[in-house]
Formats: sequence, C-alpha cells, structure tokens
Amino acid sequence: MKRPKPSERAGEFRGVAPVWLPEVHHDAITHSLAILSTVYQYNHWIFDTIRDFLGSRVLEVGSGTGNISQFLLNAEKLVCLEPFAPYHVYLTQRFSQHRNVSVLGIPLEECPKGDAAAGAFDSVVCLNVLEHLEDDAGALAKMRSLLAVGGRVVILVPAAPWAFGSMDAAMGHHRRYSRKNLVSLFRRSGLRVEKAAYMNMPGLLGWWWHGRLLKRSKLSHVSARVFDRVVPFISALERLFPVPAGQSLVVVGRRDAD
Repeated sequence: MKRPKPSERAGEFRGVAPVWLPEVHHDAITHSLAILSTVYQYNHWIFDTIRDFLGSRVLEVGSGTGNISQFLLNAEKLVCLEPFAPYHVYLTQRFSQHRNVSVLGIPLEECPKGDAAAGAFDSVVCLNVLEHLEDDAGALAKMRSLLAVGGRVVILVPAAPWAFGSMDAAMGHHRRYSRKNLVSLFRRSGLRVEKAAYMNMPGLLGWWWHGRLLKRSKLSHVSARVFDRVVPFISALERLFPVPAGQSLVVVGRRDAD
C-alpha cells in the first residue's frame, strides 16, 4: 500500500514531527492535538512558564504526541506516560534516538510501575490532562507519591468554570478550574503551593466565543495558526502585567518531608 503524503494523513497537519502517526479516530481530542502540534510558539510559551520548576528527572503524565515533551529532552531522565496505544507507538518512534527517554503505555492509576517508580522524580508534569480525569484528587495524590522529597508537581489546566462550553464537552473535560479550587486541591493532596497563576487571557475570550456562543466542538486550524503568530507579544505583556484570568491555570506544588 502506498504510504500517504503528510498532507493526506488523517488528523495531521504540517509541522507534526517527522514520524508517521497511524490513522486514529478523528475525534475532538485527536483533532486538537494535531492542531497543537503546529503551534510551536504556544507550546514553547507553556514550557517557558514551567521550566524554572523542572528538575533533572521528569515524569510527564499524558504526553500525547509530544508537543511539550520535545522541550524536555535535556532532562537527565524523561519518562513519558501515555496509555493511548497509537500515541504510545508514535512517541516511542519519535524519541527512539534519545536514550534518556522512555515511554510507558500505562495510565497514571497503575503507577508506580516500571520506569515510573515511587519517589523517583524531581518533577511530575501534567499539562491539559487533569481535567480529563474523574478523580483529580486521587491523581494528584498519585503524582505526589512518585516524587522524591523536595520534588514538584507541575499542573496546567483549563481555567474559568464559567467558560465551560461545547468544546470542553467534546474534548472530554470534566471541569475547568478556578485558582482557589485547584490550590485547595493541591493542599489537600499534601503539596505546598509555590506558584498559582493564570495565563493566556486572549485565549480565554476566544474559547468562550467559540465554545459558549458559537457552540463549536473543535479547534480551528486557521485560528490556532493566527494566534500562534501573536503569542510572543501576548506572553511578553503577561510577563510584565500578570493577568486576573486566563485560558489556562498553572499551579506548582512541592512535596515536603512527610
């Protein structure tokens, strides 16, 4: 069978890493990950926001297609936790030349297991995943158990419960978070909060417009690429003037001695 050209591959856009991602059911989640693989400036903004909290041994929960993993390759050890089989295969191929990277095809609930051992990490990173989990408190407690003392859990989630709309529902989100609620959840899970900040205020307005008013269920490729071009200006402004609300909420919590 003739291998499809990049432009012909279902659910894939220009800019995806040069490893063929097998065709998967083209739902809102796979659609959004394919789009997010093309917005380098936005992905780098997320990484730049969390990089000062990362240690040398990193576990990434829900790596997807590696949109953020690609910025974590300088870690002494990077474990990508990805239970969805097509993405697990894709990540294994994508990072096959990096001996410091391992990919585990298991859910967080099955940890500790294999390379994801208890107390083995300086950092557990979970970006745009916690909102998909019914038991978010249990997930945070599990992440804490995988940290060494002094390590950090780094979370990014969709913010503003009032903005929950059709795109959230289509993507399998159980909730959007407020800073107060997520900080409280961290503390109940035994994590001391070091950072809790909103980011991407323009993105929140766009999400509300498309998901609440227009009732759309998928991200727009064109809108995402246009937004990516202005990300450097937005990120620079938000570094100077912290925003009171945003599309995303970043919370970092440290595991102190028991």
